[in-house]
Amino acid sequence: MDEVVSAIPLHAIRPVLDAIDGAAGANGERARHLRDALVEHFNRLRPMKARRLFTGLFEPFLVDDPVLYRAPAGVPGLIQRVDMGGLWAALSQMAFPGLAAEVQCRLDDLARDRILDEVLTGPEAMALRDSMRRAAADFLVTLDRDFRLSSRFLMLANDEAEHDARLRTHYLNRKAPIDAEMLGFVRAVLENNAGLLPLADRLRRDMDQITAAAANPATEEEGLSALMAGYSRRVRDLGPAFRIQSQALAWTAPLYALNVRGRTDVFQRYIREHGGAGVDDQHPLRRTLMAHFSASCTTIHEVVDGLFGDIDMLDGGVLSVNRPARDLLTTAVERFERTLAAVSGTGILANRTSGPAIRTALSDVTRRLTQMILPALAVRLQAALNARHACAPDHDDVLWLLGLVWHWGRNLGSVGYASPEIKSLRLFALEQGRVAFLQAMQVSDGERVDARMAHLLRIRRLVAAIGEDITPWITPASPGLHRVVHAYLDGRDPIGAEEWVVIDGFAQSLRVELNRSRNWKSADHVATLRLHEERRGPPAAAAEGALSPL
Repeated sequence: MDEVVSAIPLHAIRPVLDAIDGAAGANGERARHLRDALVEHFNRLRPMKARRLFTGLFEPFLVDDPVLYRAPAGVPGLIQRVDMGGLWAALSQMAFPGLAAEVQCRLDDLARDRILDEVLTGPEAMALRDSMRRAAADFLVTLDRDFRLSSRFLMLANDEAEHDARLRTHYLNRKAPIDAEMLGFVRAVLENNAGLLPLADRLRRDMDQITAAAANPATEEEGLSALMAGYSRRVRDLGPAFRIQSQALAWTAPLYALNVRGRTDVFQRYIREHGGAGVDDQHPLRRTLMAHFSASCTTIHEVVDGLFGDIDMLDGGVLSVNRPARDLLTTAVERFERTLAAVSGTGILANRTSGPAIRTALSDVTRRLTQMILPALAVRLQAALNARHACAPDHDDVLWLLGLVWHWGRNLGSVGYASPEIKSLRLFALEQGRVAFLQAMQVSDGERVDARMAHLLRIRRLVAAIGEDITPWITPASPGLHRVVHAYLDGRDPIGAEEWVVIDGFAQSLRVELNRSRNWKSADHVATLRLHEERRGPPAAAAEGALSPL
């Protein structure tokens, strides 16, 4: 039975349970044992039932964003899942330890023969959750009057949250702390849960509907921006606490779009159209956008330092970037691109007070990239381009890093801060790629054509990472490339999409050559073109013109 249960994916457990409950027949006893085993297996993976029930009070607002761990301070309107874990640890120890233990025991009893998701949505679980909500809200009120108790509470919550965050991400120096502002937002959510939670859930559904129905990105952005304006008015109807313009609660809708959905474009448009002149440096909207920008810069700092701080390519080292670190750095650069566009589009970059700090951050992060990444990347790029007989051991890492650096350079250039070092790297990659490609077209006696094609494709991928193409370098005067192409057209089946790029480029160069001159190799060229036509389909008009005189 354990083997059967472990073979069923988690996402399929509920349909299997529904099928078992709806089935009746001779195997009823066996089906009942299977159902009990499935329920036990599913619930065993979720031991912290009371915490899961309490967390449901904040579910629409919770995010797990390693980039925002590194914000310089708490982000207005943001609750990270690790922060909620820290708050639960502190509340269950200091606010309602007896109630937390009672809820856990009762949920254990209710979940003995029922799947936990059903238990947590039942009426008894809702009553238990409301009891914890009231106890937590009352305790947070007392924290405002007791500085020593508040300090102990925040210390316990932050220790737990930071420990959890370090388990979830790489190279984390420090995490944005749980502070009094976040506690105020948590308290407001607890006190207004009956109205705020359904409103946030409706906002989520409406955003999904607009995204699904939008004909193009511009229409989607316009619709979502109008939706934010409408929901901002509805949020203020929840009570006086939601009408204070200097507090994050009044801007719950646009902050939800930025913090939870990551829509910097919608957030930027909302500020531009509905924020007005009142969005100053201390406004929650501007502080949130700047926190996202600073967090992306800090993430790039920390990951680059962690990955490349001690690397030495001159001693024969190779790049070795693990997948989580690669994903984190890629996410940080993409987040930087979006937030930089929003910072520039809302006028913050041109602001006299915040603009210099942003430009300093840009220069600092660019200096990190150029001083720590570019030297290592140039050495390994040269090795990857010249790896004639076998792929370089770090070819994929070089390919990813080259594209990332060039993407970063384009981001800087879009706001007028182009990096000359990144431009120089691009020129170096282009020139070295051209030389390597010309050498790769030469086929030695006894060399396999598939090995030559593999090398050509590796060069093509590296050049494509900086937005260039190898087609202009293809020449019909290369006997080696002619041999490779003819061998593929004559005997290879199937031919891959990347291989067709090289073959089509060579065929096009043959057509151009045949239109321009009639040299003694024309018969070979025409034979190759006819073979290409048989494999690829009817030739273009230029090819017909090239073949007709012959």
